[in-house]
Amino acid sequence: MAAALSTGGCATHHHSIGLGATGTGAQVERQFYLLFGFIAVNEVDAQRMAGDLTSYTIETRYGVLDILLAPFLLPLTATSRTVIVRT
Repeated sequence: MAAALSTGGCATHHHSIGLGATGTGAQVERQFYLLFGFIAVNEVDAQRMAGDLTSYTIETRYGVLDILLAPFLLPLTATSRTVIVRT
């Protein structure tokens, strides 16, 4: 279990828009996929999450909750990723 929890940090991507995050705010949503990532189930819109800001950071990762959900989603060939928009 400890090994599985420590691997989540290896699958993190950061994207800076404008100057990147300048404050302490953050919004979190979960993106679900079918067929192991080929079909998106829901749409997570990072620009909508940031509102009218022009500088923010988008972080997508396979986090701890995604690891805990994996055994339940695997029979459905589904996966999830966490999307965090830091403002």
